[in-house]
Amino acid sequence: MDSAPILEVKHLKKSFGDLHVLKDISFDLKAGEVLSIIGPSGSGKSTLLRCLTQLETFEVGEVRVDGKDMVILGSSVGGKIKYAPAKTLREIRLSTGLVFQNFNLFPHLNVLQNLTLAPIRVLGENREDACALARRLLKQMGLEGKEKSYPCELSGGQQQRVSIARALALKPKILFFDEPTSALDPELTGEVLKIIKNLAEDRMTMVIVTHEMAFARDVAHKVIFMDQGVVVEQGTPDFVFNQSQNKRLSSFLERFSRT
Repeated sequence: MDSAPILEVKHLKKSFGDLHVLKDISFDLKAGEVLSIIGPSGSGKSTLLRCLTQLETFEVGEVRVDGKDMVILGSSVGGKIKYAPAKTLREIRLSTGLVFQNFNLFPHLNVLQNLTLAPIRVLGENREDACALARRLLKQMGLEGKEKSYPCELSGGQQQRVSIARALALKPKILFFDEPTSALDPELTGEVLKIIKNLAEDRMTMVIVTHEMAFARDVAHKVIFMDQGVVVEQGTPDFVFNQSQNKRLSSFLERFSRT
């Protein structure tokens, strides 16, 4: 019998005033799978991640994370959904991690402090255990010896790897990436993509918004193509990149093949 999805999204809609950014988004993901989300800028990809990680609210839809409902099904207030109690939302938030495209490290803290701040303050871990985990994660990221460095002393690729380690320090069930290489040059991009591929091989459940088409094809179990707030196509990497007859998707992929 197939296991239940760790992430379920049904008919999610999000608007900013009269601007409908997400229009009826649905998909699911099982533990250990990787989902790549591709599409042109402005298609709603980053907004979707922000809704799933509670950085934005949404008006319509259902989201279930690791068996917990983000909204109370069947309930609405003024025509909008009603979110679950704060305790449930906190549990959901702690089961997810988000890696931003611009690193978002605390500039006044060194690398070790960046990694241990949340486990100590949010999870209540003792400092010794938090530091031990942080050092293991830095070794995994190829950043041994950088514990006392400050973000300004690191390359962009190193900063992004620290950001990934910081997200992993909270032991999330699902890791979300919002265009993790968009701020990096090609050489540094390779460093970060290698780390993400290693996480995929370790069966970390991930949702990755990316403009790296070859990476999206090679690392994912599922691929979603979004355009103008709609899921235009979704399926296996082979189907999306090689078999789909969708003209909008074909046009998008041709543009990337020429660059």
